[in-house]
Amino acid sequence: MLDSKRVRSDFPVLDTTVRDATLVYLDNAATTQKPRSVLDSILGFYSNSNSNIHRGVHYLSEQASAKYERARFTVKSFINASSTNEIVFTSGTTGSINLVANSFGHGFISEGDEIIISEMEHHSNLIPWQVLCQRHKAVLKVLPFGAGGTLDIDAVSSLITERTKLLTICHVSNALGVVNPVRDVISTAHAADVPVLIDAAQSAPHLPIDVQDLDCDFLVFSGHKMYAGTGI
Repeated sequence: MLDSKRVRSDFPVLDTTVRDATLVYLDNAATTQKPRSVLDSILGFYSNSNSNIHRGVHYLSEQASAKYERARFTVKSFINASSTNEIVFTSGTTGSINLVANSFGHGFISEGDEIIISEMEHHSNLIPWQVLCQRHKAVLKVLPFGAGGTLDIDAVSSLITERTKLLTICHVSNALGVVNPVRDVISTAHAADVPVLIDAAQSAPHLPIDVQDLDCDFLVFSGHKMYAGTGI
């Protein structure tokens, strides 16, 4: 049985009293509170190892670089990536999507090309593609969802054309909680040679992620939604 008092004791902020009651925090889908082990690790780094990463050969720089690279191995294992070279650290999901839009997008999207998103995307996975399509005179197509809150997966094939250059979809909806069948979507898109970006901001904290099994081209998520510090 889960010992809730023991779990709460890991989070210093939950000792806070609000209106004569102990704080109860239920906004974890937006951002998680940080357990003592994370706070201690962050404080320990800034107290003992703080230095530029990969920018020096002195002791502290080597220590900081080693910790940074160990974190890359941790993420590789967490999502079962095939290589640490596949792991790119950014400020979070929003930063990662914008990085793809401003690199892959600007390199491969031309006038008349198409990008497919779903109707249930967070603004972070909508606005970058709107802006990209406006700049390149491309077409943004939207995969709809029905009354039950589930995507019309059968419509994926009909939306894809020879001008489709990217399909991007959330694994789990932040608003509806729907778990999308992303493996099927990826398979359908790849059959037409269309790359796929998966927004795993809401799924990575709760579901096993195996990028090799999914066979996605990009997968993005945020550390701050899974107990890490903000900006990772």
